[in-house]
This record gives sequence, structure tokens and C-alpha cells, in this order.
Amino acid sequence: MKKSLVAVATLAVLSALFSTPTFALKYAAPEHNLKVNPSISSWQPGEVKSEPEEEVAIVGADIMDEIVLGWTKIYRKQYPRLSVTLDLRASGTGGPGLASGKAHLAPVGREMFPAERKLFVEKFGYEPLEIKAATGSVGSLGKTATSVILVDKDNPIDCLAVEQLDAVYSKTRKHGYKEVTTWGDLGAGGEWAARPIKLYGLKPINGIEQYFKQVVMDGGEYKEGIEFVKGKGFTHAFTVAAEKMAEKPGGLTYALLANVTPNVKVLRVAPKLGGSCYEPNIENVYLHKYPMSRYVYLYVNRRPGQPLEPKVREFLKLVLSREGQDVVAKERVFIPLLPEVVKEELKKLD
Repeated sequence: MKKSLVAVATLAVLSALFSTPTFALKYAAPEHNLKVNPSISSWQPGEVKSEPEEEVAIVGADIMDEIVLGWTKIYRKQYPRLSVTLDLRASGTGGPGLASGKAHLAPVGREMFPAERKLFVEKFGYEPLEIKAATGSVGSLGKTATSVILVDKDNPIDCLAVEQLDAVYSKTRKHGYKEVTTWGDLGAGGEWAARPIKLYGLKPINGIEQYFKQVVMDGGEYKEGIEFVKGKGFTHAFTVAAEKMAEKPGGLTYALLANVTPNVKVLRVAPKLGGSCYEPNIENVYLHKYPMSRYVYLYVNRRPGQPLEPKVREFLKLVLSREGQDVVAKERVFIPLLPEVVKEELKKLD
């Protein structure tokens, strides 16, 4: 009888361990061999007083699981009396977790959606503190990746500026470029001059389209007539869009490098009209020269004018240290922050 009860209890524990999303690490193939810039300072841990059974609760992105786990191991070794709990289900759980008070830190693999910010602000009366924790990946489907622009492989245009992309997708055209409907409006000649631009995208609200909307369109309004694509089985939505371009010449979509098919090419993008054009490669993404390079974030609750809780502040200091960015570098998917970005983020902790 005792053996039977022990077996049942053991099965229950194993079931709990392997069914919870907290243990579901998200895989992405390594993309780089970048090292942390040696000018980033080492972590100098400060004093953190804790009560028995006190926790540091981290709720948020599954795509940041490996780097969050790496930071947690270092942090827990320094502060062994603190219990660090991880609930890394999805980016969409971070904001609500912070607003509900269940999370001390919320890793989010994108910028918070407006509705998530609103939820927090309505409860507390101020914005959550946003900290850049790492640069996004270059082209992974499994982790937050750089946005790219795909067109037909025979399209004569090789580079577009942010202002032009805004005019392609937006009816508000906040960057001031002229109205664009054909490839000739963007400088293409010959048979391409009168060819209409066929637009693809993701139906709002989605992390990729929201990022594109903010960075390229300055929060403007989308044009009508964009074909919203969906994934098919294991085929990603933007791969579906790329494949459709073979049937209808003249297409354009924002996408990821992992969505490139033989019938499309990746455009270079210039931050400003008339400026240098940049490819979405490792160097340009690391240096954030490519204008659609991304970040992933940690969000925390700090009342304006009040100091952060020491246990939260020390975790953020760790993330923004040489040791913390080394965790990012060794994952080889997300990319370490530049020293100047680290300095700016550290100022937010004061």
C-alpha cells in the first residue's frame, strides 16, 4: 500500500513538473559568436535584505526563457535566501502579471501593447518602467527577430527609406513622403513603373505588426487593402506571403529573414531618405544601424520619485552588467547591448 502511494505521489510530482509552461524552454538555432563589449562594467551586488520565504517573481516571455534562467542562476547564488520563481509562458503574460502585482519583473519579448500599458496605468496612475535587456535576434522564428522587407526577386528596387515604407503602408504618412501606390512612385522604371504595390501583413494586434507600425509609421494608420496572411500548419504566415508573391508580381511585405523563399529578395533599408542603406545582418543589427533592429525588455513597477525595491534593482543591475550581457552573448540568439545603451538604461534605475 505504501509503495502504491509513493508511486502515485511521484507520478503527480513528475506530471506537475513537466506539464507547467515554466519548464518549456523555447529553442532557436545559434546565430552569432558576438562577445560582450569589455567596457561594460561588472556587477557590483548591493545589499538585499529579505524575510523568510520571500520571493522574487518573474512572469513573462517564453522566448526569453534561457537568458532569464541564466540571470536567475547568478542572482540566486548571490542572494540564496531569496526564492526566485519563474513563470515564463508568453510575452502577453508579463504586463498583466505586473499590473496584478503577481510579478516583480516582467520579461517581454516586444514593446508592451497599448492595452497592456493602459491596464497598468489605470491601476497605478503611471507608466511601468521599461528596461532594454538585450537586442533581438537577427532572423530567428523562435525568438524576437529583426523585421525585414521582402519583394519580388526581379524587382529593380534594392533599398527603401523608412519614409517611403511609411508611405507604402500608411494612409496618414506621418513622415511626410508623397502618396505611394505603384512601384514607379518609389523610383522603379520600365514595366515596373505602373505596377501596383500589393501589400501583405499581419492582422492587428500582433507584436511584429505593432513594432512595424511604431517604428516605420510613427503610430499611423494602415491603408485599406492590405492582405492579412495566416500561417498554414508549420508554414509561417510571412512565408505564405512570400510564396504568394510568385503568383502576383508586385508584392511587398514586412517579414523575417527566416521567411525568405527563392522567389523573393530582402531589401536594404535607410533610416532617412538619401541616407546610407543597411542590410539586416549581424553587425548592423548589433550596432542598430539597420533601422528595424529590435530589443527585448524587462518591465517593473516603480512609482515616480520612489526608489526601486533593492531586490528588483539588483536584478536589473545584473542584467545590465558584463555578467548579465555575457548570459545573452552565450545564448547566441539574442544579442548583447551596446555599452552606450547599457549606460542609458542604468540611469533609469537611479
